[in-house]
Amino acid sequence: MLGLGGLGLAGALTLAAFVAPHRPAAAAATYTPRDPAVVVARVPQRDAGEQLARRQLALSPARVELAVELARADIRRYREESDPRYLGRAQATLGRWWNLAAPPSEVLLVRATIRQALHDFSGAREDLDRLIALRPGDAQAHLTRAVVATVTGDYAAARASCLAAGSLRDALVLASCEAPLDGIAGNAEAAYTRLFGTLAQARRSRPELRGWALTALAELAIMRGQTAVAGVHLDAALAADPEDVYARNLQADILLAAHRNHDVRALLSGRESVDSHLVRLAIAESRADGPRQRELVRAMRDRIEAAALRGDRVHLREEAMFALAVDSDAPRALALAVDNWKVQHELADARLLAETAVAAQDPEAAAPVIAWARSHGVRDAWLDRSLAQLGAAR
Repeated sequence: MLGLGGLGLAGALTLAAFVAPHRPAAAAATYTPRDPAVVVARVPQRDAGEQLARRQLALSPARVELAVELARADIRRYREESDPRYLGRAQATLGRWWNLAAPPSEVLLVRATIRQALHDFSGAREDLDRLIALRPGDAQAHLTRAVVATVTGDYAAARASCLAAGSLRDALVLASCEAPLDGIAGNAEAAYTRLFGTLAQARRSRPELRGWALTALAELAIMRGQTAVAGVHLDAALAADPEDVYARNLQADILLAAHRNHDVRALLSGRESVDSHLVRLAIAESRADGPRQRELVRAMRDRIEAAALRGDRVHLREEAMFALAVDSDAPRALALAVDNWKVQHELADARLLAETAVAAQDPEAAAPVIAWARSHGVRDAWLDRSLAQLGAAR
């Protein structure tokens, strides 16, 4: 099986880029086409509004509101396409303020978001704490702080941020924000009941908020071993927003775990530009010995190599999944999962480490996850199954 999903809060608000682990960055060979007609790469055309905004910023580089608007646009593209180069563009746009200890408050939130996506969690937390001190009524700052605190295992801080955001927004925000925290604390059933009821009453909530709540419900259902129920919630989330990368990945993970490889193909075909979609599609095609197996596996290997050349180190889940499911290299998958756990402590990371430890027949490697699960009272159907195979008493 594959490690399913991540925490609903973190998944709803951010999608991390894909990178490779401890491999030294190498200088890529320079390619200079001999024929000027050769197409090296195709880039999306910028809309007229963005072009105008960039011209205005070039003429007035101190206009922080323009820089922030452009940086946010690139962050949106990054989330939609899973392309870390957009994060670099956003950072470059904020270059005038990037290294300031106390930049304008508008910059703090965007810088924290970029730092979070790049897994500079301590830097993101500093920016968010400073911003909240300046603007305690900024609900988005509290929500982003909840993400960072959750990913790093600071659940008390995450809950405090959820409460603050909920007081500024509404009951559905609070319930959606707290749901994964309640799940981690071993209260998935009560959290599901509360969130389901709150969502039923919030009939006029915004589509993106409903999508977040539905995905959180799906994750709670998975924790309880109810993957069919989770699939229904994810279908609803994707009906509301077909471009929800996180919900689509979670649905694909459920299908992969059930070995419904042809359904994964139907769900993800045509969406290979997103790395996290590509790896799942490559796994499905590899398992089914499908007609695109070689093409998709090669494409995924190319992305892994490209990440290594960039020296990126943002997210290790997908490469661990690929090493385990496609290469059948359990020791390498375990090493990647161990590195990943050192960076972040989401439920998906715990599942992944336990699963790869089972495959590698190395119970000792899962000791950090076993200790984490015991200390927080985590009850999760997928994790419990792997821990049982490792002989870990709960």
